[in-house]
Amino acid sequence: MKKESKTFTYQTRFKMEEDLALTEYGELFGKLERKLFAHLSAKKNVNDLKKLYIAKYGATARQFNSLRFSLKGKMASAQQCQKLTIDQLKEKNSRLEKKVKGNKLAPHLLFQKKRSLARIKARLKTLEENLQNGKVSICFGSVKLFRQQFHLEDKTHLQWKSEWTQARNNQFYVIGSKDETAGNQSCALFKEGSSFSIRLRLPHSLEKKFGKYLIINDVNFAYGKEEIAKELDAPIRKAMNYRFLKDKKGWRIFLSFAHECKEVTTKKELGAVGIDINPGCIAAIEIDRYGNKIAAKTIKTNLYGKSKDQSKAILGDAVKEVVELARKKQVPIVLEELNFDKKKQNLKDTHPRHARMLSSFSYRKTIESFESKGFRQGVEIIKVSPAYTSMLGCIKYKKRYGLSTHIAAALCIGRRGMGYLEKLPLGKSIQVLTNEGPYLQLSLPARKENVDQCGMLKEVFKSYKAVHVAHTRAKKSKDP
Repeated sequence: MKKESKTFTYQTRFKMEEDLALTEYGELFGKLERKLFAHLSAKKNVNDLKKLYIAKYGATARQFNSLRFSLKGKMASAQQCQKLTIDQLKEKNSRLEKKVKGNKLAPHLLFQKKRSLARIKARLKTLEENLQNGKVSICFGSVKLFRQQFHLEDKTHLQWKSEWTQARNNQFYVIGSKDETAGNQSCALFKEGSSFSIRLRLPHSLEKKFGKYLIINDVNFAYGKEEIAKELDAPIRKAMNYRFLKDKKGWRIFLSFAHECKEVTTKKELGAVGIDINPGCIAAIEIDRYGNKIAAKTIKTNLYGKSKDQSKAILGDAVKEVVELARKKQVPIVLEELNFDKKKQNLKDTHPRHARMLSSFSYRKTIESFESKGFRQGVEIIKVSPAYTSMLGCIKYKKRYGLSTHIAAALCIGRRGMGYLEKLPLGKSIQVLTNEGPYLQLSLPARKENVDQCGMLKEVFKSYKAVHVAHTRAKKSKDP
């Protein structure tokens, strides 16, 4: 049986006194990438294009393959963004249609809403036609930077043009293969004492000026140095892919190769760690093999106002703590499969405080971090349906164990991952503990033979929401 593998990327910076060769390599790669995008959009044959680019522009066969695979990834990403934009526009379209049909707006507001609705429908039609025909649009250099030319304040148009050109030619990709020497015949990494050196094959068109190879010495990786050294000493090499990127501080290199899955050491028979991921915190609870609580903890992850790197570090530390706990206890981690994209689309209809948290919260990145760290540590990650976990936690476990809403939901998630079913309490009503302290009386539906458990939970959820809305309104009311 073939082992599961996952690709990891390691990055570092390196300094060069003369980086003209890399700069011209980036300019050539950027120019050819844009040409290839135009040719592929015109449905031209790839094999014919390969011969043309080798003969006319002085690229090697492997460099053309790198160019094609890099562009293929960008086009696939643009297509996914296109689908996401269509979903967002459909959501906006339905929301605006309801407002226009309601006839509750002032005449000038109604006119503006109708104009917005017409624009959305026109754009939606264009995007759907492009998606159907397989057309994608890519702005090399970013749309944001392109639009800056129309609002120049502290710079001239020539300065903007220089930045725009640099942004379009600031990177290149070198693809590898497992049957090639050093995992990549166009770019090879070697150990040089405590550091590494890189030998980069230059395109034919640059050989007269810079020679066939460019040697980069004193390359150090702050993280992943042991894994890279281990891979270089392996008798059978894996494909090693490189991406060179130039930013304001200089050149960076990204090295990617596949890791085989570490042997899973966790067992569901011993228990689990249930996780409830929310904007602002990660609730974790350890449960035994019978589904009972052992210990619980809430880890704060306030990302509002933080930079991208700060947010990544905060989430990384929180995830590391949970994965380390699961590894020591030899139990899997159970997560919900959620999607916050629709919630982020409706931020206008959300309370400002909650909207700020959602806009700075990246659920997908948190899940990826759990999967990545679990993969490295041999901890199994189990994903379950998120249906009614918060409600069931409040009804069944919040009062019993004295837990918070998030910890109670994490307990339900963990039990669901272990295969336990949650049954509603017996009786006609139940008391639900709110976050503020008082109890709310919740009526339970009559049990019928024809209605399944999911149908009953749906009915209870309606009552649960109604009770909470009534409690919130009564709390805000000024009438004694």
